[in-house]
Amino acid sequence: MNSQQQRYRNVSSGSMDRERTSSEEGYYQGMLKATDGRKDERDRVQKKTFTKWVNKHLIKSQHHVTDLYEDLRDGHNLISLLEVLSGDTLPREKGRMRFHKLQNVQIALDFLRHRQVKLVNIRNDDIADGNPKLTLGLIWTIILHFQISDIQMNGMSEDMTAKEKLLCWSQRMTDGYQNIRCDNFTTSWRDGKLFNAVIHKHQ
Repeated sequence: MNSQQQRYRNVSSGSMDRERTSSEEGYYQGMLKATDGRKDERDRVQKKTFTKWVNKHLIKSQHHVTDLYEDLRDGHNLISLLEVLSGDTLPREKGRMRFHKLQNVQIALDFLRHRQVKLVNIRNDDIADGNPKLTLGLIWTIILHFQISDIQMNGMSEDMTAKEKLLCWSQRMTDGYQNIRCDNFTTSWRDGKLFNAVIHKHQ
């Protein structure tokens, strides 16, 4: 092979490598977009579902939320929700300044901690700022404590924890859905299919 042929081969090889790299990057970016799309859809479904659950209880106190992230920011609806669920009466700040909002949210968080509810990385400013992920996390924690802990089904022992009851309940709710298994609360829920199956069961 002469030097000219070698140069041509090197150029061709380099072009193919660049095309392959570009193709791989395009595939990777496409996968990221698809994953983001599924996450956005999962968050949208969770927000809608949690909003309906909150309003089902808030109606007892003549309150209502339209946007879950916005309407919990001042702490008033959050306190009202906890009052309905617990039967207790909680104090609250009546002002409209940020300080009052933070104080009201803190009252709600302190009440939950007093009831031995584990709150992971949720601060009053997260809710007051309308953080979507942590707002959903807070509502899910409330559901787990007040709703799921009272679940009793055939085959459940009385000494099961709320988490164990929830796992058992989730398995029963998704029984019959093809290719959907609930083995844990991490990998089983990542693609959103299991969550959607539970929602579909209750539509």
